[in-house]
Amino acid sequence: MLKLCIAAMILGVMTASAWAQLDVAKLAEAYKAYDMARNEGKGSSENPDSSSLGWGEGGIIHTYALMWEVTEDTYWLTKISEHFHNIVGTASDPEGDGYLSWATKAYSTAVAYAERLHNVSDATITPASQINRNGKAAAECTGHKYIIDFHNGPEEFRILDWDTRQLLVEGVEHKDGAEITQIVPFKFKISGQTHQGDRFMIRTYAPESVEYVVHQGMFIYPVAKFIEAVKARPDLQEQFGADADEFLAFINQHVFEHNEQDWIEMGDRGGAYREQATFTARDPNVILPHNQYGALARAWLVLKDVEGAHPLMADRAEKMARYFHSYLELDEEKNAYKWHYMDWILYGEPKSSGYEDTSHGHIDVSLAVEAARRGVVFTDEDMVRMANTWLKVMWNQNEDNPLMASRVDGSEPFNASALLLSWSELSQWDKQVYDLALKAFLAKDEQQQARWAPAMLLCAKRAGVELPGMVGEGR
Repeated sequence: MLKLCIAAMILGVMTASAWAQLDVAKLAEAYKAYDMARNEGKGSSENPDSSSLGWGEGGIIHTYALMWEVTEDTYWLTKISEHFHNIVGTASDPEGDGYLSWATKAYSTAVAYAERLHNVSDATITPASQINRNGKAAAECTGHKYIIDFHNGPEEFRILDWDTRQLLVEGVEHKDGAEITQIVPFKFKISGQTHQGDRFMIRTYAPESVEYVVHQGMFIYPVAKFIEAVKARPDLQEQFGADADEFLAFINQHVFEHNEQDWIEMGDRGGAYREQATFTARDPNVILPHNQYGALARAWLVLKDVEGAHPLMADRAEKMARYFHSYLELDEEKNAYKWHYMDWILYGEPKSSGYEDTSHGHIDVSLAVEAARRGVVFTDEDMVRMANTWLKVMWNQNEDNPLMASRVDGSEPFNASALLLSWSELSQWDKQVYDLALKAFLAKDEQQQARWAPAMLLCAKRAGVELPGMVGEGR
């Protein structure tokens, strides 16, 4: 609490005119104070759970890369280095395959199979299999086997945990087709006339730890920016050269090579990563949603031309960019794109989810921005269309209170800020993106302005706006 109060005091001395002018140096100091008040500047970098690393730490370490691009202050490279050392320190190899990685049970499912044994009656139990995708409920699954036992007669049953031989419940009245809810988090029905001695077996499988490409991509992408910057600048070698080499070697082996087992070629469409074939994964072996493979594709786009990078990175980067591009749908009237959260093939048939949401969509846009800026698949015409999605489809057309729709087809309520992470980088192709982002930024209080300073400053640089304290030319 004291650290937050000190940070608030530091922010409070900033003048209103400094905020309005987007003074880079003062905003950088404000963000430093904001960052240091967040777990003493360590963010979530010491948390071994990949969900926390991806959705918590990933956003934090990414802001350091943004601040480096705007200021070229080596303070931000130091922050990336410190955080990634912490992240690497949390990696483990529970599978014993020689690869270090990060995993989480947060999105895993609980699975159950039910069967009748060699009973006298022909009563049945349903469903034969079921999956519980509710994270909190699924976490209650034990992974044990259970027996539903009509040992006293057909009118009542007991349930035993067959792994421990403990009685879970007894004397339960049997009603034809009534729900049986005692084997959490599942529900079963026994239908038909039962007989004394009938038994039904339930096999449950508890959520397993699963590795996620998207979580890795969220923090590997800014580290790739670090490596690229250090490799390109002789003046950075003494301070950061060893770290850049170490990080690249780690990424080549433990991220790139490790994920090759889940790569899939999709012909003319390119290619992408699949979900792991872990039994309790949500959709084992499915081609990942665009934002999930896209999170890591950005890193391969950055590293593909860096000396020492894995030789297949360029191929994988191009194919993932092409895969995403192939599913973009053009609204010819507005010259704008829309796309689904996920497009995949299931048993030979093409499948699509609903249209992408604004939050996950910022990762898709980031992939497109990185590809276009490096001349891979995406063209300036594509990016104008992306900007039109933001301005002509998603914006509420209110300049005083600019809000964005919650999906890329404009079908959901207007509640997203006009200053939203990688969406704001579209200012490179339409300066109105910057104008609306600035409106949203100036409407925030000082603490929130400090929080959003990295995104706002990069938005300005992408738009070619000259700001006091900005290093290098815009864009």
